Amino acid sequence: QATGVWPMDADAVLKRFNNHTSEQDKASELRQHGDGDSWRELRKFLDAAVPGVSKVRQDQIKASFFSLHVQNELLHHENQGLQDNASTKTKQQTNRTTLTTQEGDEWHGGAIFMSPRKVRTTRARKAAEEDEAEQLRLQKTHDRELKAAVTAYKKKQAEAAKLAQQHAAEERRKAKRARAAQLAAQRALNKQQRDAATAEKSRNTPNNSKRKASHKASQNPTKRRRVVAASSQADAGPPAASPP
Repeated sequence: QATGVWPMDADAVLKRFNNHTSEQDKASELRQHGDGDSWRELRKFLDAAVPGVSKVRQDQIKASFFSLHVQNELLHHENQGLQDNASTKTKQQTNRTTLTTQEGDEWHGGAIFMSPRKVRTTRARKAAEEDEAEQLRLQKTHDRELKAAVTAYKKKQAEAAKLAQQHAAEERRKAKRARAAQLAAQRALNKQQRDAATAEKSRNTPNNSKRKASHKASQNPTKRRRVVAASSQADAGPPAASPP
């Protein structure tokens, strides 16, 4: 029973060899405690691992472990950055060229095995399609640029026509104002001339009346004398009668 022969028990023998941990187990335990743990956890582990060492020696060991811990953290960060960079590069999309089958080829899914001649033909067709697509893209770009140029030219022509119309309208307004000013000046001159003629006519009216009266008097002197003679006879009385 002590050897595990009867009854058969292998644990009785194995227990005698598992009382002390091996150097490999200690190293694995140290590695488990030293990778990723905080400094507080490492310090507790050191205090438990070296209980019989002097205080000065413990401080030296702790300082060394602290330096190693800092370097380990820096290496962890650097390693993580390299891993992130590598994963980013692997995630970048790569250009893949897929050879499409020609119309009329029998294809029911899955892979297609092509002969070298078929591969060359397919690649030539693929290159021709890419060239055609590139030509179409260039043509579309040219059409867009041409359309933009035509639009800009039409816009420029419209702006020039608008400016010409505005200039012509301004010239017409200036000519209209000039004609209006000329007509107003002519009307004012005509009115001034009429007023001057009216004033001159008013001044000449009394003189004309006097001249007309004197002219009539000079034309009838006989009548005037007759009137004077008749007046004299009336004052002398009736004529004397003749003797019988």
